Amino acid sequence: MEIIFVVIIISIITTQIIPKNQISKLNIARDKIILYLNYVRYIAHIDNKFNIADKEWEKKRWTLKFLNCSSDYNGLYYNVYSDMNGGTGAYKKKDTLIDPLNNKYLYSFHCRENKKNDESKHVLLTKEYGIEKVDVSCNTTSTIGQISFGYDGKIYSQLGTNIKEITKQCRIKLFDSENNYTEIAIEPKTGYIHKI
Repeated sequence: MEIIFVVIIISIITTQIIPKNQISKLNIARDKIILYLNYVRYIAHIDNKFNIADKEWEKKRWTLKFLNCSSDYNGLYYNVYSDMNGGTGAYKKKDTLIDPLNNKYLYSFHCRENKKNDESKHVLLTKEYGIEKVDVSCNTTSTIGQISFGYDGKIYSQLGTNIKEITKQCRIKLFDSENNYTEIAIEPKTGYIHKI
């Protein structure tokens, strides 16, 4: 009985003292991205960007885009935005969604430090979660990749002059420095977003 008691105490102590491993950080990053993809999809359904007088309206769809940090900071991050400048890529912080978890912008400017403390740290993939690489299977751009949502439920991998609708399952793989990875799948017709 004493041995069982000692084993239980030791197991409780080790679970409290030993830091969470990198695999759990990958899973946390994956779950946050799934949450935000679902949030963007929801916002796209209620915020129809269609405007017959605006030739560039399709470029304003709500998007989650993966980006490289500036060379000063290194790493990866993502922004969640609607490009209100007509697809020029020059969207501003005010064009991004507010994180429902902490009421901060889902935005970073090349991973630079935010002195106003109004940007969500959850978008900093490398700094917060140790993500070293992101692979988006449906990427058709020259960047890491993006997922855009239309009000009609359609999902896009590219906006602009060469709009590309996602017609087969899209997978997002998140890798850490030890090449461990986790995956997210986005289904084309239903828009269902889930872990694999």
